[in-house]
Amino acid sequence: MLEVSDIKKSYRRKNVLEHISFRADCGECVAIVGRNGCGKTTLMQILSGVIRPDEGGLRYFGKDPLSKMKYFQKFCGYVPQELPLMEELSVKDNLRLWGVRGRKEDQELIREFQLEELMYTTVSKLSGGMKRRLSIACALADWPPILLLDEPSTALDLYSKENIRGLIKKYCEMDGIVVMTTHDEKEILSSDRCLLMNEGGLRELTKEEMDIDYIKGMLA
Repeated sequence: MLEVSDIKKSYRRKNVLEHISFRADCGECVAIVGRNGCGKTTLMQILSGVIRPDEGGLRYFGKDPLSKMKYFQKFCGYVPQELPLMEELSVKDNLRLWGVRGRKEDQELIREFQLEELMYTTVSKLSGGMKRRLSIACALADWPPILLLDEPSTALDLYSKENIRGLIKKYCEMDGIVVMTTHDEKEILSSDRCLLMNEGGLRELTKEEMDIDYIKGMLA
């Protein structure tokens, strides 16, 4: 279980996040939506341990990751908008850098993400969809129970977007927790819950509000 309690963050006296609280259970996909610049990426960076909140707390399966960085590494896989890949290296070398080696579970990961035939391909030669797929595979190197995705389908074609949604669905079916920021309509509607970020705050949309026209209106 992921629990976020009363998170606050400000930059240069400007409040970016105020009283952010929510939880996500095993097998759930939670989408976070909001206008550009509203603080979604800042929240994802806090959840992944990249930056610390000014106030508030996190609990990952009962552990406090803010007290020990190793809990972030143990419980979280994070894929930011700017993909953390070494473009000049091969797919195999990038996977090895993230700890994917020759274990049975590693081979299953490579097959699941359809990377077998690309292992010796230089990352710079991959399509945007394959780079995103590889980034998610790297984030899942040790099969963490929580996957954090910041705009996973940005700049992808329809086929690649469908693949990413399929991977997210499979991960949740394995009792993984997915928290993602997104503007993609199908990702929003396929999530179990949707949280709207506005003016530094966060609230969960009701079933009646889980309508794409309503959400578009809120983001306009």
